[in-house]
Amino acid sequence: MGLVRRTCATGAALSLFGMAWAVGASGGRAGAAQAPVPGTAPTLVQGAIDLGPAADQPLNVTLTLPLRDQAGLTSLIGGLTDPSSPTYHQFLTLAQFASQFSPTTGTVNAVTGWASDAGLTVESVSPNRTLVSLSGSLSQLGQAFGVTFHSFRMANGQGYISNSQTATLPAALAGEVSSVVGLSTLGQVAVGPTAAATGSLSFPSSYGPQDFWSIYNAPASQTGAGQTIAVLAEGDLSSPKADLATFEQKYGLPTVPWTTIPTGAASTDTSGNDEWDLDTQYSTGLAQDVASLLVYDAPSLSDTDILAEMNKWVTDDQAKQANFSAGECEVLAEASGFLTSNDQVLEQGVAQGQTLFTASGDTGSFCPLLVGVNGVPAGLPGVNYPAASPYAVGVGGTTILGATSPLREIGWYAGGGGVSLLESEPAYQSAVGGSNLGVRRGVPDVSFDADPNSGFNVIVGGQNTVVGGTSGSSPSWLGIWARTQAAHGGNLGFANATIYAEPATSFNDILLGTNVLYPVTPGYDYVTGRGTPNIAAFISGA
Repeated sequence: MGLVRRTCATGAALSLFGMAWAVGASGGRAGAAQAPVPGTAPTLVQGAIDLGPAADQPLNVTLTLPLRDQAGLTSLIGGLTDPSSPTYHQFLTLAQFASQFSPTTGTVNAVTGWASDAGLTVESVSPNRTLVSLSGSLSQLGQAFGVTFHSFRMANGQGYISNSQTATLPAALAGEVSSVVGLSTLGQVAVGPTAAATGSLSFPSSYGPQDFWSIYNAPASQTGAGQTIAVLAEGDLSSPKADLATFEQKYGLPTVPWTTIPTGAASTDTSGNDEWDLDTQYSTGLAQDVASLLVYDAPSLSDTDILAEMNKWVTDDQAKQANFSAGECEVLAEASGFLTSNDQVLEQGVAQGQTLFTASGDTGSFCPLLVGVNGVPAGLPGVNYPAASPYAVGVGGTTILGATSPLREIGWYAGGGGVSLLESEPAYQSAVGGSNLGVRRGVPDVSFDADPNSGFNVIVGGQNTVVGGTSGSSPSWLGIWARTQAAHGGNLGFANATIYAEPATSFNDILLGTNVLYPVTPGYDYVTGRGTPNIAAFISGA
């Protein structure tokens, strides 16, 4: 597999719109040794108004501590899929990973000691010793990091808080902190299933789980039996849990045991319920016989809370596959420190044989920051994170044109995809061919129906609803992967190693469509990846 880390430098202050072009022109993160720690630079958005010092209020931040022996970890991961390697399929346990690669307790003590001396509260240290969660008031954090916090208002009226100078850490901690997450409240992911359109189109059509079994040639056997899957969600999940039971009854599906795993304080937020409905109903709907569904529940969509949730899934290591149907503009993730921190978390997951499926986004080849609604592309060209991570599977979208035998399918115009500005091309993608440029990580890896006009039948709040988006593509691929794992003893490891080793016959190669900047082409492309699944062939070819 041979995953490669990114190589992009960050300036003293990050202008999200200007930064993307600067990074693209410079060709990557060369000279990163001179850069500040990711997440410490001010988060500045072009056109935003600086309203001056922010009123004092509490804030949570997370310090990410770097892994030890990164070269050794890269080598180990590269050998996990090489039958000639002594590490072939020798996935690590949490204890083994901690022993070989986690920061030392001495490093943890140095960081927590500095934080306590600075008047900050150490809320927690993660089991893998990589995340130190801190809290304090803006004045306390400002004094500790040598900054002041200002309020900003963007052109769309949205407000946020950010440090207005580059934060600093004491010289004694040089090299002991790989990123700081949470100094700006702008850093948060967004969810986005899209309602089906109405009008004079010859479709919309909509599909239930059995329809997708037929459309994508799922075998009657190999339905995920014995596998545990996970969905990463947020807020009050009582309604999605009830909706799953209604969905199972409507479609004659087995009851999948649901376990909620809180990753922070309880939340009353229900704004993402349609997302969590889509995730849980179609991950289990594409693998109806899975043994268990673990639903991780974060208190918010902030980068700090999602980072903790991702790390909880990895360090629990109870589910070898999970779905996260949310994301943010890649350059925002870099600015907030989330990209650096979360890549490290997901890298551990790969070493443990885990796979995260994640939506490539619904804004075409454009950055999802400050864009039009309902999937209309507008704004800065860019890709979604964590779909851009080399340690995750990015899932794109297609449109089914109403006829399914033979299948007529094109790339969805709003399906996220493109070339990362920040992540290096992973080895597993280097020989994929097609329209892959071979310069940086390409998104997506695979695809599935996503257009709301050929959308998913979902139960939301007890009612039948039709929604679409790569938010449905991604959990569907989680279900497909659970089927594949079940057929192969649950020991396949990171899915992209299999996806890029599969023969072309395992996919429906999409030949038409565009997401504005990128065309659909024969073979791999930046709209549909390798294509949509022929599930029976994919399972056989794994």
